[in-house]
Amino acid sequence: MIVEKSDLLIGGQLCPPSSGQYYPLYSPVDGRLVAEVANAIQADVDRAVSAASDAFYGEWKFASVEDRRALFIRFKEVLHSMADELATAKIQPQGGRAIPPLIDQIIDYYMGKLDDGVGELLQHGDQGTNYVYREPLGVVAIFAPFNGPMMGALLAAVPALIAGNAVVLKTPDQEAPQALKTMQVFHEAGFPSGVVNALSGAGPEVGRALVAHPATRLISFTGSTATGKKIMAAAADQLKRVQLNLGNKTAQIVFADADLEAATTAAVGSAFPGQACSAISRVILHHSVRDEFIALLKDKAQAAGPSMLIDRAAVERVERYVEMGNAQGDLLFGGHRPSGDECAQGCYFEPTAFAFDNQSNPVCRDEIFGPVISILGFDSDEEALALANDTEYGLLASLWTQDAMRQRYCIRRLETGIVTVNSASQLSHQAPWGGFKQSGIGRRYGEMGLAPFFEHKTVWVR
Repeated sequence: MIVEKSDLLIGGQLCPPSSGQYYPLYSPVDGRLVAEVANAIQADVDRAVSAASDAFYGEWKFASVEDRRALFIRFKEVLHSMADELATAKIQPQGGRAIPPLIDQIIDYYMGKLDDGVGELLQHGDQGTNYVYREPLGVVAIFAPFNGPMMGALLAAVPALIAGNAVVLKTPDQEAPQALKTMQVFHEAGFPSGVVNALSGAGPEVGRALVAHPATRLISFTGSTATGKKIMAAAADQLKRVQLNLGNKTAQIVFADADLEAATTAAVGSAFPGQACSAISRVILHHSVRDEFIALLKDKAQAAGPSMLIDRAAVERVERYVEMGNAQGDLLFGGHRPSGDECAQGCYFEPTAFAFDNQSNPVCRDEIFGPVISILGFDSDEEALALANDTEYGLLASLWTQDAMRQRYCIRRLETGIVTVNSASQLSHQAPWGGFKQSGIGRRYGEMGLAPFFEHKTVWVR
């Protein structure tokens, strides 16, 4: 059996951690040991941030547009040439081996921004000139999520580097190998040493040190709301900027005129395994279609089979919520680990649904990050909207109705950053992604995904 060993990327070199220690990763498919990952400590954080700062001030901040463009063109070539390696490095085997088209679109979109002007002339006359222009911030700390280690890393690293910043990536504990290898692609493509660095480490030590380091200017984090709050509180001490893509409790609102076949297909595809911030986890269902919807949902969920979760801790978390759901709700299907030898050694859980009379239960309120949905009923449009908005989160809502007037009415009243109509979540390299309330601060993708990585300087010339 081959066990891959992942090292740190600091100053253009792959190197072991100062601690000399590595932590194990096990396959969620069958439980076998598949990787050993460098366990970084404070000294490694200091080295990586120092390397990034030196590269930023020594070369990268003043690199020309054409130099950056050439490096990103080469980056895309190397990324595709390493597609098999990147796929193999993923602990949880999902998707194909090719680079997703959305990643190419993101890189191309932000490369195009290199041609935008860097500022604006405000005044120019005999008495003098006044203009404002953009500058990069410096060293950006990026935290990538386990449910999209390559996409999550690049979604922040690409605009940060396009803007002229240097980056230090903190990999997700459970999916460190792919995130580390993704950052290695920048080095292989010829980016100056130290412009891109990557650190791994089990537990909070590396993350805390990155947030607290005086040379990091922006913290770009994707993960839980609880961790995002801790980062924001720690960043406040030095008034650091934060870009936070946090939790959610997506509501799918199904009206009486909805296409139930399409709605249940979307719910199953999104809710199971449910390890995404956009995953449907609440179905708010018109009473007139309740029985038909639940019957279709159960059939499709059982046909889909068990959901694979990232690790045993995730399975145990789902089990705790099922226990809480059983205390107040009606278990409609699922609620346990699958039987059978084929799943016995892995990290699996059956698609699960509860019906509730109200949203007081933690299953309805907390982001479980697993294959569990709650179902609630409504009679009026106002009741549906009140249920959908009754949450501390506000990333996405999925609205299912053929009535154009109702669509417009609900879109304006839903307290979410994204609304999809007659579909589950949607992504575009141009469309902002982010939420209201405790689902985060700032946006990803598009122009809004680039803006946080700049500082603005006003100049007066007399």
